[in-house]
Amino acid sequence: MNRFIRGYRCCYSKTKKIKKIRFDFSIKSISKVSNLNVTKSDLLRAIDDLEHFVRSTRTLDRSKSCKYFQLQSLIILILSLFKAIQFLVLSLTDNEATILYLGDFFVSTSVRKELNYIIHFGIIMPCMVKIFLLHLNRLNRKSILNILDEYKESLQEPNKEFVFLSHNKQLFRNIYYSCIKMYKYTSIGVICVFLAFHSTSITYNYSSLKLLFFQLINLLTEAILYYLIFASALWLFIIAMLLGSLTSLSISELTTECNRLNSVGKYTWTIATTFYFKLNLLSNWIDCFNAQVAWIFLAIYIYAAFHNILIFFYLTQFTFDDLGVKLLLVFSNLLVIIIIYGTVLYASVIGQKAGVLHRSIFQLKADTGKSFNLKVALKKLQALERMAAHKMGAYIGNYIYLDNNNTLILTLECGSLYLLFCTNINRNNQ
Repeated sequence: MNRFIRGYRCCYSKTKKIKKIRFDFSIKSISKVSNLNVTKSDLLRAIDDLEHFVRSTRTLDRSKSCKYFQLQSLIILILSLFKAIQFLVLSLTDNEATILYLGDFFVSTSVRKELNYIIHFGIIMPCMVKIFLLHLNRLNRKSILNILDEYKESLQEPNKEFVFLSHNKQLFRNIYYSCIKMYKYTSIGVICVFLAFHSTSITYNYSSLKLLFFQLINLLTEAILYYLIFASALWLFIIAMLLGSLTSLSISELTTECNRLNSVGKYTWTIATTFYFKLNLLSNWIDCFNAQVAWIFLAIYIYAAFHNILIFFYLTQFTFDDLGVKLLLVFSNLLVIIIIYGTVLYASVIGQKAGVLHRSIFQLKADTGKSFNLKVALKKLQALERMAAHKMGAYIGNYIYLDNNNTLILTLECGSLYLLFCTNINRNNQ
């Protein structure tokens, strides 16, 4: 019994230390971003640079300055899909002529089919995003990016204030600037790693001059296409994180304002109207965002989660003679896990803050004077009913609400699918 108590105390103390380290790390990370002190002119230059970079990679052209932008983007998508089909064929065939003319990078390895399929998976994911961006670029109705246009206008005009941010303007400015810089450097860094990996593979698997010729052609075309579609996929990821930060900061400001109103005895009708106007505007924009990205988030969620389990199953159930191959599989598995769980956990934070705002509005008094109490009470009731009927926050497919509960469900579903793979495939091999 004493050993059990000592063990429990030891585990409890270690857990507290881990939580403290995580809290200190998050505080340091936020303080680093908040200490950047980015000016309006710095951010405007970075935004203009980003828009030029996005147009040059044929990711998005909201200014409609490029005449054949949609056609060029469509050609990039079609060629990328052909490249994905090429790697899919290489993962299925053993025909030597097909392997030669398609320029298989992993021709002499024992797991060349598996590696080709992973490359196929890595191309299909950005292609999904490219299809979504082609649709987004054609939208004539209100786009989810209009809010960033409004924010840019508030930076350009000195007397114009962005409606959602009043206290966290500098913090969001720093986050926006950091996201732009990270996007540009990451795109270039990934393509350099991509070229280095495939060049090493070609050198290691060299067998004939004829095969080398087709491999180099394959590498050149794949590098150009993958850079363009990866830039598109990374742009959507960065924009989603940026809009998530904006939503989180806006909800925090509304919660602070609501608590401030609740701390005073009476507040004016104008203050109450302004608060509920901001709340309604933010709710409308979040609903618009969830509606427009519903299918792409659902497709990526299902496709990435399934292949992540597939890679993990292959890692744990098979042995590898080549350490480099195993490291590549481990890296691919960890990358997909970070992307899925990073976005899901980040979105669940927004849901938690929305829950706090919901409780704050519920406790808010409706006392602005006898003549306006009924109107304020009705606005409060309307806001509470809307938030109760459809929770404020991020959704996948517009019906899977991202919170801690659904994050746990995702983990359990992935685990059950992994066990299903182990049971059925091992049974078939016996």
